[in-house]
Amino acid sequence: MEIYEKIFARIKKLNISQVELSRRTGIATSTISDWKKKKINPQSDKLVSICKAIDTSLVDLLCEDEDKKDSVLTVDHEAENNMLIESLMQASSDVKRRVLRYYELISCMENDSAHEDKSDSGRNVSIIQDAEKKNIVVINDIVFKGKRSVNWKDVRNYLKKYVGEFYKIASTEDIIYIGSDLPGEYSGSEYTKKLNGTAAKAKANAAQGIPELIEIADGKHFRENSGDKHNWNARNGWYRYDSRFALPVYNEHGVIDRYNVFHASMIIRHANNGKMYLYDILDVKKETSTPLEH
Repeated sequence: MEIYEKIFARIKKLNISQVELSRRTGIATSTISDWKKKKINPQSDKLVSICKAIDTSLVDLLCEDEDKKDSVLTVDHEAENNMLIESLMQASSDVKRRVLRYYELISCMENDSAHEDKSDSGRNVSIIQDAEKKNIVVINDIVFKGKRSVNWKDVRNYLKKYVGEFYKIASTEDIIYIGSDLPGEYSGSEYTKKLNGTAAKAKANAAQGIPELIEIADGKHFRENSGDKHNWNARNGWYRYDSRFALPVYNEHGVIDRYNVFHASMIIRHANNGKMYLYDILDVKKETSTPLEH
């Protein structure tokens, strides 16, 4: 049985309408309807929310009955993981790819802290508190240097690795998704084009701390969408959050001497599908207070 068939069989058993499934998952009713009409399976990034909405497990959704143990599945996450691994060993390459993607999504949802970035373990990023107990994302490497100007193409390519991920804002528990529009907007917006010098390099290198910048964001502020350009992808309006990060300053010997602290505004679009997406980071300004000592 295909995944979409299992979903419709489950909602029928639970007496849940497609409209209710849409409400619970944030997935458009037209998309849900297309699964059945076109006989296609949902995209991998939607299955976690679907499983929660219809009270089932990924094992039940991914595996055929003959591939599962005869015993009834309990809420034993270790057993579920073992079954997924066993199924993965015998699965096709397409199923393997999807299962690995599901594990990534689950890890992101269960990890309240984004200190350890699963997609890039080599990042040297941490979160600290200043003397006033305010959070700062400390980015310890300068990846985008540029003697005269930033190569924004490199920044855009770097940001593409985040597309499809999502992170939680600790203060509000809002889930912020990274859409395919972020790399282009972040690196090529009108605001970015006007940046130069320290501010340009600061924004470019802030890309390394996207997960942590989202995590510590606060000061949530809403405004309605007023532009036709974003009538669909920001139909539910815009949110602005404050965040802070620090970048190292090197002395003449190439050793970190101190850290400069920057303020930034995170622009979030609230899309028609009900999800919130990071759109850009604006207002990157160095704070005038005493820099962090190394």
